[in-house]
Order: sequence, then structure tokens, then C-alpha cells
Amino acid sequence: MSQATRLSTLNMDSETTITHFTRWLTYNGLRIVRNFDLQSACASFADLICPHHGDYPCDCQLVFLLVYGADDSPASIVLHTHRGKTDIDLIDSPNNQPSRHLEETIRLAIEKIIDPPPLLNMEKNPD
Repeated sequence: MSQATRLSTLNMDSETTITHFTRWLTYNGLRIVRNFDLQSACASFADLICPHHGDYPCDCQLVFLLVYGADDSPASIVLHTHRGKTDIDLIDSPNNQPSRHLEETIRLAIEKIIDPPPLLNMEKNPD
């Protein structure tokens, strides 16, 4: 059975969150695959009432990211955005358990999104 662990709730939309999150993780040598995007999947339903919040039209965005380390099983991250806030959850299942190192790197990335350092605008410097 899968279990979701809330890592954070950020006061930013999903695309901004994904951009910063992806940039920071990529800078640290990880690979990110956008696996599912609710707004893309529901693009043909123009007047949808939100099943979670009752808003009309639904402004939710749900994105699944797979985060890969060098030799690790990927981490499954779910981002749910509603009214400009994005919940970030780590999905843990018996078939997919990321290493502790990968999980710590993801948590650090979230901290960097909350309090962004100059890293987000830097290019890697050659040694």
C-alpha cells in the first residue's frame, strides 16, 4: 500500500514550484521526469467543478514527478496546487522506496525553494 508524506506546502503556483524544484535538483545531478499533469489530461473538460474544493471552474493542478538519482529507485513526488498554494508529497510504496540520500536531497531542494539562494540563478563553475 502506498503512503503519502507531506513534505511542504508552498505559497506559489505549481509551475513556479516545479521550475525551482527541477532546477535545484538538476543542478545537484538528479534527473526529473514529469510523469502526469492533470490540467493536460483534463484539457477537454472546460467547465469542470472541482471534486475536492467545489470551485467552478476547478483551478487545481496535479503533477507527478519521478526524481532519479545515480543508482537509486526513483522518488515519486506529487504536487497539488489550489488557489496559489502547492502541497508537495513524497509517495512511498513497497515497490518504490527511494534511498534516504535521495529523500534528503529532495527535502533540501524544498528548503531552497522556500528560501532561494543565488544557486537558482547560477551556472555551475568549472573546477
